[in-house]
Amino acid sequence: MVSEHFFHVLFFLVIVSFPFSSVAFHVVTPTKEFNVVHSNSLSSAPSLSSSNFNTINIEGNETDGTNFSSCFDKVYAFGDSYTDTGNAQLLRGLKNFVSGLLSNGQESSNSSFGQRSSNGWLVVDFLCDALNISSLPPYKSISESSAANLSSGVNFATAGATVFTSKFFAHYKINNTLMWQGTPQSFQTQIEWYNKYLSDIACKGKTEEGCKADMGNSLFWLGQIGINDYARVLGSTISLRWLKDITIAHTSKLLTTLLDRGAKYIVVQGLPPLGCYPFAKSSPNFVKDDMGCAADINRAVIAHNDLLQTILERFRRKQSGNCMILYADYFNAYKTITVNLGKFGFEDVLKACCGAGNGPFNFNIESLCGMLGTSACKNPDSHIHWDGIHLTEAMHRKISDLFLHKDFCKPSFSQLIKMKKGLLPTNCTNPLPLRPRLP
Repeated sequence: MVSEHFFHVLFFLVIVSFPFSSVAFHVVTPTKEFNVVHSNSLSSAPSLSSSNFNTINIEGNETDGTNFSSCFDKVYAFGDSYTDTGNAQLLRGLKNFVSGLLSNGQESSNSSFGQRSSNGWLVVDFLCDALNISSLPPYKSISESSAANLSSGVNFATAGATVFTSKFFAHYKINNTLMWQGTPQSFQTQIEWYNKYLSDIACKGKTEEGCKADMGNSLFWLGQIGINDYARVLGSTISLRWLKDITIAHTSKLLTTLLDRGAKYIVVQGLPPLGCYPFAKSSPNFVKDDMGCAADINRAVIAHNDLLQTILERFRRKQSGNCMILYADYFNAYKTITVNLGKFGFEDVLKACCGAGNGPFNFNIESLCGMLGTSACKNPDSHIHWDGIHLTEAMHRKISDLFLHKDFCKPSFSQLIKMKKGLLPTNCTNPLPLRPRLP
């Protein structure tokens, strides 16, 4: 059972930003919305823990110089505020103060369409830059602007996205306010957007085989899935263990949809160590782990990531050898950077760049970045955290470098590129060995 402190702290997550339900916490399992692979049924699976940080070479292993440019013409992205390039803003579901949290990428070396929960580019933007394609337009811009450039792909990610639907949260009397004017979109919406995009635009007039061939030449990037659900059920009657199984089941559902549509090259992000974020460490009397972070939160994230990696391995073995599914190790990439600040060009791991100047973390749930009385630091590039919940462009740049050029994807991103170029056999069943769990 995750401690009560975990519930108290995760409430402050503004990616998700929803208050406690008034219902006392009891462990119950609601009616299933998905076919679930329960975590306790995977006891015989190999250990794939995210807790193995101390075994990592802090500099990672350099790739062999594989050229990524022009390998993929299109990228399709899914996820939440760490990947969203404008859908949440275009849906007009955000409260007015949130505009202070968002950047349109103009502070970066290249301008890009849409609004981001950072002071500049996200990982998906740096990915596109490495592939030498333009940043992805948000799906909702297709109807908003006839000039939307779809040549590089589409971003379906939406800030605040949840696995469960609004009906589920209403049934269990789980409220949502603060950041949102109404109920955020579910990940099911992103699947529906993707299917509609294929039928109305990308595959219109094409045969099923032709459509699958096009998708098979594209890269699919799956950002964080599940964080918003964890935060929204706090204080409710929902079991977190059941929730973990459901969020992973929905990731499986999304993967199945993409594979059935012809996807061959997929990257799936794990969750970051949220216990190390200012919003978590600003809670008094939290129990610290070996990194000085909120131990309860990080243990919950590790359990999620372990199950995710196990399910991805099952997908690899199930596929007969015509795809590559990567796990992007966000947890260890983040921690590697934070214990080597100078090596990565950072000065501050504690404070949020944008806030009201309160306390050692510059984070106050009552004075979030963008609210009256808040301001941004003069040098965001020296900070890891933008607003206490989201990361700075500089941190996204370093995370991207570890994903693309070091050994923080499993298998490596360079292997995926080589397979796309025909330099490796198409084989999903033999990824690189995973780092061992610490005793």
